Amino acid sequence: MLLEMRNIAKSFAAGPVLHGVDFSVAAGEIHALIGHNGAGKSTLMKTLAGNFADYSGEILIEGRLSAFHTPAEALAQGVAIIYQDFALVPDMSVAANIALGREPKGPWPGLMPHRALRERSAREAASLGIDLPMDRPIRRLGVAAQQLTEIVRACSQDVRILIMDEPTARLAPAERAHLFAVMRRMGRERGVGIIYISHFLDEVRDIADRITIMRDGRVVETKAVAHYTVDDLAHLLVGHTDIVLDQRPGRRNAKQTQSGPPVLELDHLSVSGRPGVSLTLAAGEILGLAGLVGSGRTRLARAMVGDVVSNGTLRIDGRAITRRSPQRSAAAGLVMVPEDRKISGLALAASVEANMEVTALGKILSRYGIIRRRAQRQMVERLIGSFRIHPPVREKPVGTLSGGNAQKVLLARAVAARPRVMILDQPTAGVDIGAKAELHKLILLAAEEGATVVLISDDLDEILGLADRVVVMTAGSAGPPISRADLDRAKLLSAISRVSQTNIAGVDFPR
Repeated sequence: MLLEMRNIAKSFAAGPVLHGVDFSVAAGEIHALIGHNGAGKSTLMKTLAGNFADYSGEILIEGRLSAFHTPAEALAQGVAIIYQDFALVPDMSVAANIALGREPKGPWPGLMPHRALRERSAREAASLGIDLPMDRPIRRLGVAAQQLTEIVRACSQDVRILIMDEPTARLAPAERAHLFAVMRRMGRERGVGIIYISHFLDEVRDIADRITIMRDGRVVETKAVAHYTVDDLAHLLVGHTDIVLDQRPGRRNAKQTQSGPPVLELDHLSVSGRPGVSLTLAAGEILGLAGLVGSGRTRLARAMVGDVVSNGTLRIDGRAITRRSPQRSAAAGLVMVPEDRKISGLALAASVEANMEVTALGKILSRYGIIRRRAQRQMVERLIGSFRIHPPVREKPVGTLSGGNAQKVLLARAVAARPRVMILDQPTAGVDIGAKAELHKLILLAAEEGATVVLISDDLDEILGLADRVVVMTAGSAGPPISRADLDRAKLLSAISRVSQTNIAGVDFPR
């Protein structure tokens, strides 16, 4: 056996997180590790990757006892981890990120042989069948290309055990298929053992050889993938049957565009010389933006809140927002929940309370410049309860939460501002089926209370289950809105495939 973890236990100040967990991976195997947010998956993998030295139990690599006290020690033994929130340097090039920490030596101390670095990084990517723009800064790449950069960097370090935490959470179907092909090649040709963490149960069944289910810091069971259906896995994850296990959001009551004056109006809003987008949305309406990576959905959303330069007019309740910026947009009632919660969404070192209140301070939690502390505390406690954030502790640093709970904090922060318009970019990426169902209910509730919602998602079932109308985008151009009643999954997938022809890695166009 390539990897054996025996009776692993780990505790934090709040109490035990892992309770005697056994886990193993064979050479060339893809072993899926699944469980709700907070089940202990990430803690187990961080223990393997050397992030936690204060654990009990044994870790064996090819039968030899190994004790990792730092990530560097784990990496030296061939254990690499790709986190759900990327660990890339935004202002450095793709080539430099791939070579980070093992740059080639120049002829003189302090000199970097940039050409040799670039060529070596390109060769390492090509060996995995991956084509990336080596000279482009990471911040200018789409999420799919950033994911592939992380994979190349990990695999270029003689990795034998690769941990992949939610690698497809932000990838469109084409990118997912490409990633799975890369993973199978790594196992078949290199004998790499892959630990695959995902909340997409259908994907787990497609890619994995074995599956381990965790719940509350313990292993529920481990079996070959052939023993499970998606429904089997869903019931084992939940542990009881009083939760809706269908991963598709339930449709709300049939409802056409609401009457009354428009809340959000776009009049030929354009970015980077692309065609202008014109839309009109009513109070309580949910508009889905569908398209492949590179279609321009996120770029349009960032233009709407003033995060990128754009032309055209945007009006909230009939009033144009001039000289748009995120601050001016928020003041006018337009907020955005960004796709990348780590870089542009949350202050990870700050508390849950501090993150939640930031957009509500000016409008709701202060009077004449004085913060109302009691109202602040009550609002945060109400949101923690409504969004079922675990652990329910206001002072908890957001960086210590699971990915799903961090996403809940981000959505709660948007709701706290009582916006007229919410833009949600991949709001349920990387969360388990229970948390996803809760987030869907909260999105529908916000719409029922009058908020207009623009929903960007790669999950077609999410788009179809939540949206009143759907706009398909390609290369920055928006098609006409289509009523949800006129769409099903096959029709929407066909529309996206017909109008969107992008690079599979999503590197040629901004999102």
